Amino acid sequence: MVASTDNEKLQFPVTGINRFVYDYIRSLPDLTGKVVLDIPAGDGRASHEFQKKGATVRPLDLFPEFLKVPGLTAKFGDMGDPLPLPADSVDFVVCQEGIEHVPDQLGLLNEFNRVLKPGGTLLLTTPSMSHARARVSHMLFETDLWRRMPPTELDSVWFSEGRSDRIYFGHLFLLGVHHLQTLCSIAGFETRERIRTQLGWTSVILGVLLYPLLALTTLMTYRAYSRKKKDIPANLRKRIWWDHVKLNLSGKTLFCKHNFWALEKRWSGEDKRRELARLVDRSSGTESRVE
Repeated sequence: MVASTDNEKLQFPVTGINRFVYDYIRSLPDLTGKVVLDIPAGDGRASHEFQKKGATVRPLDLFPEFLKVPGLTAKFGDMGDPLPLPADSVDFVVCQEGIEHVPDQLGLLNEFNRVLKPGGTLLLTTPSMSHARARVSHMLFETDLWRRMPPTELDSVWFSEGRSDRIYFGHLFLLGVHHLQTLCSIAGFETRERIRTQLGWTSVILGVLLYPLLALTTLMTYRAYSRKKKDIPANLRKRIWWDHVKLNLSGKTLFCKHNFWALEKRWSGEDKRRELARLVDRSSGTESRVE
């Protein structure tokens, strides 16, 4: 789908991850009566699309003055702080290219869970560290691109001038897909859809060449691990671990430059913590009996 001239008139980017976000929002039904939190809102590119769908949009950003959508006013919002919204108050949260800047990513996901209504949707995008090129680059120099230096204090630290003495970060906390999946699950989210984004042709070539080795090692690891944690129901172990196998071997993981996930608030934070505590207690009890 070609991005509309409406975004071009407002001078919003229509390339990279942006066009996939636009297309996804446009595919949604009418959102009249729905409330959307957009953080970090930036210039309002996602807010604008939700506004056109009839939603009530609440844009938050470190620099609210950057928003340029007629009829919308952004407020100051820091992803490192509790969100200034009541619990169970929004239907959608969109976090486009934000989570990789935040040290406490689980804390941020917990806040998204808190403000979302039960069954609400989190739209999350972040640069991928799991496509084939990034995996090879990380092996060589712990960076997502072999000709790029890894993050340092020279280019990954900045301050919000005049607003706070807090340190803010560039792409210092990039996530692999398995790390991201586990954090989202711990925070009470279930992945509803992983949307294909822009292909990286170097990753396509490397991924095809390395796929036999990757598939073999992934399946061998799964087979070996399936003999562990037998105190946990087999169907639960298989569901969680097999999802990570599929995620590791997915073309969207290996070939696409960005992760773009639609997640559903499946559990409240409190309910998820109780479930995790039961699993840990069961596992610990079995390990104690074995010892």
